[in-house]
This record gives sequence, C-alpha cells and structure tokens, in this order.
Amino acid sequence: MDDLWWLMRGVAIGLAVAIPVGPIALLCMRRTLAKGFPVGFATGFGAAIADLFYAAIAAFGIAAVETVLLRYRTQLSFIGGIFLLSLAVRTALRQTPIVREVSTGSSGVIKAFVSGFVLTATNPLTVLGFVAIFAGFGVGQGLTDLGRAVSLVLGVLAGSAIWWLVLTGVVARIRHFFAPRTLHRLNLAAAALIAAFGTYELITAIMMAAPWLF
Repeated sequence: MDDLWWLMRGVAIGLAVAIPVGPIALLCMRRTLAKGFPVGFATGFGAAIADLFYAAIAAFGIAAVETVLLRYRTQLSFIGGIFLLSLAVRTALRQTPIVREVSTGSSGVIKAFVSGFVLTATNPLTVLGFVAIFAGFGVGQGLTDLGRAVSLVLGVLAGSAIWWLVLTGVVARIRHFFAPRTLHRLNLAAAALIAAFGTYELITAIMMAAPWLF
C-alpha cells in the first residue's frame, strides 16, 4: 500500500507538470487536428518520457546530472529556442486540410515522439521544477527508499501520459468539426505562440551567454 500511495503522488505530480499550456500542448493539439490521434499522442508521450528522465534525477537526487545540465543550460536553451522557432515556421506554412481518415506511417509517429522528447528535454530547468514540485507535495529530494522512488517516478510518467492521452483523445474526437479555414487559423495562432516560446528561450540564452548586452 505504501508504494501505491507514492505511485498516486507521482501521478498527481505528472498531471501538475503536464497540464499547464505550453508549446508541447499546442503542438499536440495541432498535430492531432492535422494528422490524427497517433501522431498527437506520440508527441505528448515523448514529453512524458522526458518528464520521467527529469523526475528520476529529482527523485534520486542525482546532483552530478543536475550540475551538468545547469552547466550547459545556455547551449540547451539555444537548441530549444531554435527548435521551437523552426516548428513555428513549419506550422505556419504547412497546409493541413481536415480529412476523415489519416494514414500515418510508423516513421511519422517516431518523428513526433522524438520531437516531443527533444522539446521537453532541452529545458534543463525542468529538473529544478520537479525539485520544487516534489517539495510542494512533501517529497524530499533524493528518496532513500528505492521502492518509493521508483513508484514516484513511474507515477509521474503515468500522470503525464494520462494527460496527453486525454487531451489528444478529446481533440481527435472533435477534429472533424473544424473546417479547413478554421484549422488554418488555428495553425497560425499555434505558430505564433510557439514562436513566442522559442523567442523567449533564445533571449534567455543570449542573456546568459552575454549579460553585458543587457
């Protein structure tokens, strides 16, 4: 029962991390509308695996990994910002008509998974976010009990995956109600917001690399 309790706490933390609207949520919704549930969910599940990675670092108190991530924080912010801006451009230019059935090969699903993982993993401060959230849930950094730590981390994966499953499932159910023109406008709106996130990442990286400019 103790491990189950820690698993449920992990699920709550996974939901708390995944639910806030960000570039991943926008990307999942856009891809679900354009290409269907498999691609949309694969994007979110990639983010969930990145959450699993960061949650493990926080739960097991792997200070060495935290140090390395923070050491390369500037470079990772540059990568994340450029990646987001490239996604924004592709989103704005891509034509995505609504169709009744979408045929998606395994390569498209794998690419969606990788992009979701990279987009989340290139933010090294995510691990510090998990440390803060763990503290808010009354979880100490570096759990000494292996069973509790594993249950907590698996719960984070489950909670994050559940959210992406629900989000993409709902969007997939209503995608046929959108006219092509409406979808195009949503694409442009998503592209603008993703570009804003990317610009913020790049500005943050520049401020860290050359603070004298500001």
